Amino acid sequence: MKGREAYIVARNSIRILLDSTRLDDILEVGALTGQAAMERATALVMESREGRDLLAERPELNSDAIDFEWLRSLPANSVGRLFANHMDRYELDINALNQPSPSPSDTDVTYILRRYRGNHDIWHTMLGLGTEGYEEVLVHSFTYGQLRFPLSSLIVFFGTLKHIVLEGRWDVLRRQLTAAYEIGRRASPLVGVYWERHWHRPVGEVRAELGLTSLTGRR
Repeated sequence: MKGREAYIVARNSIRILLDSTRLDDILEVGALTGQAAMERATALVMESREGRDLLAERPELNSDAIDFEWLRSLPANSVGRLFANHMDRYELDINALNQPSPSPSDTDVTYILRRYRGNHDIWHTMLGLGTEGYEEVLVHSFTYGQLRFPLSSLIVFFGTLKHIVLEGRWDVLRRQLTAAYEIGRRASPLVGVYWERHWHRPVGEVRAELGLTSLTGRR
């Protein structure tokens, strides 16, 4: 990493520690530190038939591509319905993390980076996690187990201090933090899942296929 990039990462990391909602800073750190992780992720995606289909067809996880009204009409325990419920409950914007914008010149790695970002709230849903600070830390502990993404290690380190230790969440520290990492390490690579083919399926069935469990007991 060049000197200027290292400075930006250090500066943004301090900003994120003070205010964990600084989305632009988070995305910039991820882009600057995550190239090798995204290259590894792309190689993992290519190992499965579903992943190769994903790269060939390049569906987008944004408001233009996802019919949320249809997702809301699916059975209560389906992946798509639970994802829509999650987005509605926490008033989340599916487009917020979808950067960079799609371009015909995107490399596979660029596409997988955007796909990974679009996966974030789906991973929350599959792990049964909301959006409180400590739950974001758990998602990133899972993510680090999956991808060894440097940004996730920073969020786990600083977020554990801020949202787990200082908030006295000792059971999360003793049990869930390590459990999230281990689930991520052992599960199938979620970045290569073609979620659009699984919206209608029962969440328990899909979790079982991917090697996932809910961290909170939520569907």
